[in-house]
Amino acid sequence: MNIAICDDDKYCRENITEIAEQYKLIHGDVNYHIFEDGETLIESTKKIGGFDLYILDVVMPEMNGIELGSALRELGCDGKIIYLTSSEEFAIDAFRVKAFNYILKPIKKDGFFAAVDEALEAVRKKKEKYVIVKTKEKSVKLAFDRIIHAQLINRAVSYRLTKGETVESVTVRSSFSEAVQELLRDRRFMLCGTSTLLNLQHIASVESEAIVFSDGDKMLFTAKNCREIRSAWCDYCFNGEK
Repeated sequence: MNIAICDDDKYCRENITEIAEQYKLIHGDVNYHIFEDGETLIESTKKIGGFDLYILDVVMPEMNGIELGSALRELGCDGKIIYLTSSEEFAIDAFRVKAFNYILKPIKKDGFFAAVDEALEAVRKKKEKYVIVKTKEKSVKLAFDRIIHAQLINRAVSYRLTKGETVESVTVRSSFSEAVQELLRDRRFMLCGTSTLLNLQHIASVESEAIVFSDGDKMLFTAKNCREIRSAWCDYCFNGEK
């Protein structure tokens, strides 16, 4: 699990770094990255991809935590967001960027541990979702997170996965929507037309007549379809799987 922590205050960064170090000693599968401002975090996200969890200070100069959360959502980052705040008054604005939780300052170990435990458990449950696809050779377990899109090609469902992999199912006897109905129960997935399924989580940008995915792959659509996809994508980025 990768965690990004962003706070402009040196004392707060030192405090949260100390607590995060203690958390890491207990949970060895956690890596955290400290940022002093939102601009640096955004640049890092563009270069290496998103994080599983963002812990963001609400009050920061130049770009505050709410604006930073919004910018991350617009980049397609769907990681959980926890805000660091001295007041609960920010709650309505935080709801707009699908904040998962908040931690009141001054930060205490117990509060930090509880909030991060809950957020990472939600991330793990999301990562654990999978579908079983029967191919000509065997049955394959595909994690939802790895599916970028799926298409009906020659009566078989072709799944485009991360790392450039493709899995093709056996011949489908039902309709395409019935074949992928298990995926459609998850808000990450959207049916476009009668033969294409998109994972909104892996969309990097929506152009006027094309979709660009996180692996750089591009798929052409009509302008009308792109408007519908953009609407669904924005809704997912700001409201997630809830």
